[in-house]
Order: sequence, then C-alpha cells, then structure tokens
Amino acid sequence: MSPDAYTGAPTLSLVMEGSVVGGGVATSAWLTDLARALLQEQRLIEELRQALLRQRAGMASGDPELIEVSVHAIARTLLTLQEARRRRTSLLAAVMVGPGVALSDLESFVGVLPAPLLAAREAVGRAAEATAQDVAINQRVLGQALEAGDAFLQQLFSSATDTMAVPMPNLRPADRRLSDPPLKGGKR
Repeated sequence: MSPDAYTGAPTLSLVMEGSVVGGGVATSAWLTDLARALLQEQRLIEELRQALLRQRAGMASGDPELIEVSVHAIARTLLTLQEARRRRTSLLAAVMVGPGVALSDLESFVGVLPAPLLAAREAVGRAAEATAQDVAINQRVLGQALEAGDAFLQQLFSSATDTMAVPMPNLRPADRRLSDPPLKGGKR
C-alpha cells in the first residue's frame, strides 16, 4: 500500500522529484537529522531567552555591565540561531517542493512524522513563543526607561535654564558695540 492510503493526504514522491532523500532508510535518516537540527535550534532559542532575562535583570538593577554582556550574548546567539535556521531550511529543501514551506506542513510532504520529530517541532514552537514574549517585555521596559530618561533630562535642563537665565540690561547702541566679540586682529 502507498503512504497515501494510510494518511489520506497527498505525499511527495521523494525519488521521483529528484530529492536528495531517496527512500525509507534515507528518509528516516533525514527525519532524524531534522529532529536534531530542531533540538539545536530550540536550545539556541532558550539561550536567547536567558540572555533576554539577564538583560532585564541588568535594567532592573541598573547594572550597565550586565546589560552590555547580555547585549553581546544576544547578538552572538542571534547569529548562531540564524545559522541553525539555514541548516533547517536546507534540510527541509532536500525533500520539499520549494523553499518557504512551514514546519507545520511537513506531514503533507513526508506523511506521518516520528514522535521525536514531532516533539522537537513542538519544543521549538514553545521556546519561540516564550522568547517572543520576553522580547516584547524587554522592548516595553527599554521604552519606558528611555521615556523616563528623556523626561529626567528635560526636567534637568529646563530647571538649569531657569536658574541660569540672567536678564541683560538694555544697552544703548554704543554700549552694544563693546559687548560684540572682537574681530580678527583684536579690533571691534
């Protein structure tokens, strides 16, 4: 019986489409590789989340060093995560009709997925959702800190301007010349 008879969904013939993956054993190896890639991606997403939490802790405690370390950790993790996503994309492209197919559509191309792959896919989704929430929280906290800083600076400079303002006496035209800056050569 064909895989279509079991799932009721159309599947991609991996051999006929000229895919890198050729059959049951190769498909199994490919699915195992994809599950491993997804687990690596999930670990990186969790690493990113931890860096975001450290950044927020640094903001809460006013620790600029912790904030800077977390910013660098976030940047490194994002670069590594980008590489992991490229790997996943290349693995998916090996059996998919074209680029840009979502992980959620994988069953329609290869049929029933093994439990480890399903678990890895769900773990990536959960980690990404939790990390997206932490990104949103950090953005709000940073925005509030910037607004508070702007308000403080405005208050600081407006009060400094008020205390530094000295009224200038009304000068007659002849006196005004004396207050003008000298020209080159020391002449007015």
